Amino acid sequence: MTRTATLFAVLCLLVGTFAYGATITLFQASFDGSNVRVEWEAANESGVQGYDIWRKANNEPSFTHMTAVSPNGQRRYLYLDSNVFRGTSGTNAAGPFTYRLTVHTTAGDQNYSTVLSTTPSAVQRSWGSIKSMFR
Repeated sequence: MTRTATLFAVLCLLVGTFAYGATITLFQASFDGSNVRVEWEAANESGVQGYDIWRKANNEPSFTHMTAVSPNGQRRYLYLDSNVFRGTSGTNAAGPFTYRLTVHTTAGDQNYSTVLSTTPSAVQRSWGSIKSMFR
């Protein structure tokens, strides 16, 4: 009886994993000089159709679409946000910054969020603002 219950529980977990599509084990953002490094890792990409990265600054009303990434089976993905200090309305964006990962699967969309845990130094903010003026 216990063996049947254990087998049933394992089977339910496997079916749930395959039905839902993706298993994201890591999603983080960190400063890399004056850029922000957004990384995520997918343990399972079964049914994944694509990924979208979104960003929202503290002084912005909504998320801005940054990029779309197609799954390629590599497990670990990286997006380098080089315009972190440029706001959507042409003004300078102010932290903290929230990044959202949307995973599009055949079973529906999944969203993950991460807040940039550190604040940039004055040099990073100044250099980032200067670079964004010339893009």
